[in-house]
Amino acid sequence: MALPLQARTALVTGGGRGIGRATALALAEAGAAVAVLARSVDEVDRTVEELRAAGHRAAGASGDVADATSLAEGLHQLTGELGNIDVLVNNAGVSWPVGPTASIDPEQFAQAVAINLVGPLRCIRLTLPGMLAAGWGRIVNVTTGAANAPGMPRAAAYSSSKAGLNQLTVNLAAELAGTGVTVTAVDPGPVDTAMQDYMRDQPADLIGDQVHGMFQRFHADGQLNHPTQPAQLIAALAAGDVTGEIAAVGSDRASALVDSAA
Repeated sequence: MALPLQARTALVTGGGRGIGRATALALAEAGAAVAVLARSVDEVDRTVEELRAAGHRAAGASGDVADATSLAEGLHQLTGELGNIDVLVNNAGVSWPVGPTASIDPEQFAQAVAINLVGPLRCIRLTLPGMLAAGWGRIVNVTTGAANAPGMPRAAAYSSSKAGLNQLTVNLAAELAGTGVTVTAVDPGPVDTAMQDYMRDQPADLIGDQVHGMFQRFHADGQLNHPTQPAQLIAALAAGDVTGEIAAVGSDRASALVDSAA
């Protein structure tokens, strides 16, 4: 039986660990050749080795989505090995800087926006022409519940950049209607990743008692999702034809999407 993404090539940014690594594995299991891009060479190499050991086509490259030259060079290397990108998963992201907005360094804020919002746009600009020429493509952006009002207190850069990513998702989906290219986003919920570790380590006097307590409870009460949960939803959206949706892991809609792709 043909796999849903057989003969497709997928690019996963931030693919060396966490949600990105799990997504690379899920897309490979669905039949895709997987291009892994991240800043850490060691993490990229480990993910690629794991994919190849399981019999999947995979390639990796170091690249920074916030740096146009670095990204273009990394993508050129990957497409040279695997061909044009059919599926783009914009997963790379950061939750810093945190703290009272009045004291946040504007340059750090701008860097977070460059990674969380401009980075995905750079990836889209580099891969979308090939998708449009082929008449088929899938773009899946990884967002967060903090993108919704009122956002996460004392994490203004994260909240606002991901809110912008949500708007980019629905705006581009409407623009591309009828082209064969779909655009969706996944809200993974709290996931057991390095980002959770980082937030849990932040002192209460920096991020506030409310946010500090929330991250401590996620861990202590076993409320963290496993990275495979958002990965399964991302793979389902990549294999399907839904567009313009922002699906949250754990919702009835997300469960239906995953079940329909099974």
